[in-house]
Amino acid sequence: MKKLLWAFVPAGCFLAGAICNYRNAADARDASNAFQAFTGSMFQSEITSSTLNLHYTLEDPENFGIFDYPVTYGQEDVSSLVVSESVPAAQQYQLLLHEIPYQRLSTEDQITYDVLSLALQNEIDAEKFPLLDEPLGPSIGLQAQLPVLLAEYRFSDREDIEEYLELTAQTDTYFSSLLQYEKERSKAGLFMTDKNADAIIRQCRAFIGEDGPESNLLAAIFNEKTDALDFLSAQEKAAYQEQNLSIVAKHVLPAYELLMEGLASLKGTCRNENGLCYFPSGKAYYEYLVRDLTGSYLPIAAIERRIRDQITKDIQACHELLQTYPDAADESSLSGILTDPVSILSDLRQKMASDYPAPSDTDVDVKYVHKSLEDFLSPAFYLTPPIDSPDENVIYINSASVSSPLELYTTLAHEGYPGHLYQNLSGSASRNPVRSLFSFGGYTEGWATYVEMESFAYAVPDGASAEAKAAVQFGQLNRSVMLGLSSLLDICIHYHGFTREDTAEFLSNLGLTDPAGADAVFDAILESPVNYMKYYLGYLSFLDLRSYCQNNWPQKFDLPDFHRQVLRIGPAPFPVVEKYLKRYYRSL
Repeated sequence: MKKLLWAFVPAGCFLAGAICNYRNAADARDASNAFQAFTGSMFQSEITSSTLNLHYTLEDPENFGIFDYPVTYGQEDVSSLVVSESVPAAQQYQLLLHEIPYQRLSTEDQITYDVLSLALQNEIDAEKFPLLDEPLGPSIGLQAQLPVLLAEYRFSDREDIEEYLELTAQTDTYFSSLLQYEKERSKAGLFMTDKNADAIIRQCRAFIGEDGPESNLLAAIFNEKTDALDFLSAQEKAAYQEQNLSIVAKHVLPAYELLMEGLASLKGTCRNENGLCYFPSGKAYYEYLVRDLTGSYLPIAAIERRIRDQITKDIQACHELLQTYPDAADESSLSGILTDPVSILSDLRQKMASDYPAPSDTDVDVKYVHKSLEDFLSPAFYLTPPIDSPDENVIYINSASVSSPLELYTTLAHEGYPGHLYQNLSGSASRNPVRSLFSFGGYTEGWATYVEMESFAYAVPDGASAEAKAAVQFGQLNRSVMLGLSSLLDICIHYHGFTREDTAEFLSNLGLTDPAGADAVFDAILESPVNYMKYYLGYLSFLDLRSYCQNNWPQKFDLPDFHRQVLRIGPAPFPVVEKYLKRYYRSL
């Protein structure tokens, strides 16, 4: 879920804090001390620019020298996108970073330095593409994510509750600035399609509901959470619940109503119902998005070739499998796959032992999402804990979205072991906190997809028949092909200019002839460019790094150790991951 938090800060705007605190330490002889002073000042300044980011990142801000900060969604005036302010800040950070003698830093600090260098350059590059960022969307837009993050807001003490109430009271003001930004996009000829606007309006209407603020999920869940707190008296609980209900009625629901009305008024102003490449500078913006969101610095043509090669390989494997096992595509024949989430996580932890370093001991709380949230959430998700409280691990299951035991098993591998939960346990607490300011979706989702693909083999129960094993293998190949096709179409739609009709023809040639399905694919990719590629290109990047290291250092290569080194490097753009993997193997 950490990836959702950064959506509340438009591209380029989280680097807008004070940097003067560093300069006094910049002259220090010790490069390490200078670097820690620089990153510490940067972290303190930037993490406080968004209360949601701060709350989900730190359990005890005081331990990081943070005692006083504004309560804010992140940007008082989203309509400006703050590019004019953020880019000079990013440039100043970059200049200060480059003053530090890189060669005198430890390996760990050099990794952080390299991560910062590339991330800051991406923030500077964002200046070239004003108004092209779209914060709203029918399924993963800001307005859809916000209820989930507010519902899961942690109440550890009274201060958390009061901070939450102060924040939610700003929702209408925040949405007003979002709407102003959409008006500016409309004037520039960049407004969304009417179909997307209608879908967002439907989502807003579903969130508002028809039964008044008392039945809204943010009122119901707030009441449940506060009722369970033992540090509040009955009178305090009632007072807080009354205050929250008033805020939901006066500030939250009106914010969604305002957004609905505003989007409705802007319908008809869309000038492009196809991909990004039809906008001015659209292709260059897409190249920037791929680099920023996936962490891959390969040219688009090279990425496309790699995706096509993997799709071809997986489809050929499917054909060969079906020749031997004609019923492999029928998942209903599978039996014996675990269905209890706690048992699945235990089974995964045991079966991963031969392929990954042993995970540290931790508690994992498996919960089912609130009924009122089921329409908003995926089949399961891992709620990333604060970096200073890594044992607060929670995995949520959405019982309304899990279609089969095999899907549940592999989804829990993605979210739990050896996916996001395991990934988070492997070194995040010891890394420089400044790295938590950045989200590298290609690394985090690529790793989780990589291990998800590996986990299909773990799902096979002991003593399973050859037919059952073939069905599981087909499921893995099919999952890879579907992600691959979505990623390929992302390039075709946003970079090569595929229209809705082109997309339907492309899928039809592959035997996928359902017009409604083709429309759904086109709309999903149109709404969120590069989203599928974070998962799939990240997955392929890990496959390729593994193959490279295994082929170049066959005598030194050990699979658990490879995984250990990947996790030691941590979330980063792939050039950084590749650099330090090569350095490690060359040093052996």
